[in-house]
Amino acid sequence: MALRTWSLPPFRVDQPLLVEFGFVTVLLTGVFLWRRFVVVARTALLGPLPTTESLLLTGLVSGGLLVGGVVGLAAAYVRIRDLDVGLRRPTRADLPFVVLAALAPPTLVGSTKLVGTVTGVPYNSLTMTSYAADAPLAPVATLAGLGLLVGVPTLVAVCQVFVQASVTRAVEDDGAIVLTTLLAGFLVGSSTGGLSVAPELGRLVGAAVGVVALGVGVYGRKQVAHVGLRYLTYVPAVTVAGAIVLASVAEVDSVAGGLFAATHLAVLGVAAYTYSRTDSLVVPALAYGCLSVSNAVVVYAFEAGLQSW
Repeated sequence: MALRTWSLPPFRVDQPLLVEFGFVTVLLTGVFLWRRFVVVARTALLGPLPTTESLLLTGLVSGGLLVGGVVGLAAAYVRIRDLDVGLRRPTRADLPFVVLAALAPPTLVGSTKLVGTVTGVPYNSLTMTSYAADAPLAPVATLAGLGLLVGVPTLVAVCQVFVQASVTRAVEDDGAIVLTTLLAGFLVGSSTGGLSVAPELGRLVGAAVGVVALGVGVYGRKQVAHVGLRYLTYVPAVTVAGAIVLASVAEVDSVAGGLFAATHLAVLGVAAYTYSRTDSLVVPALAYGCLSVSNAVVVYAFEAGLQSW
């Protein structure tokens, strides 16, 4: 596939886009509920606090259940809506996008680590992960690998299948990239550092309120005869969007923290962009995997034995 220039065409919120937002909200509600079920099932089967010896088994059981449920839901969604989600390997023509997906995450993570070092903010206080000073590489690599096996396919299903494939049905391609980045950034962003495999309850409620507010605007516009007054129907949606932006800004308490959030949002954007250009789920999976590995390498290699939160 030839390299194309990137441009953002104009788009507007209309009924088809509102419908797709509704689908995304319902699907992510299903992911949230499934994750809650997995936590309950894991506790019932293996106990609330796994020991060091059973940690890997616990992760495999709960991770396998989570990935199986989310991937199963994604497969059903693809079949029901007849979506083409790009289940193929990248071609030689896709190499520039593969390189972008592989190099952008470690570059962004390294930049954030550098800014954190200069400003006195440990990187592990942003990821909220830590390793013992004498932790052997093998178990660390095993846990990191388990995180990849769980996080990467789940993020691909949520961001590319549920969000991007849905939004692309209602919006031009480049507009869908922007909307996917923003929606995914809000839905899978985590208050405990990095990206979450399932939306937190507050974010899910915010998404549902946003869909209702957009619905008021879309359908209210059709009922208002005066052109100037039609814009007022979008006041609820603008209010919700403003509240989300203000809440996101309020969570940032340092330059490194802001750059950390921007890094993860940028990786979501890289994943959406490269997927759009290659039609291969392998490429965004590579971006998410490189982000996860980069985070783990920085914390283990430079901050082992340090816990800063």
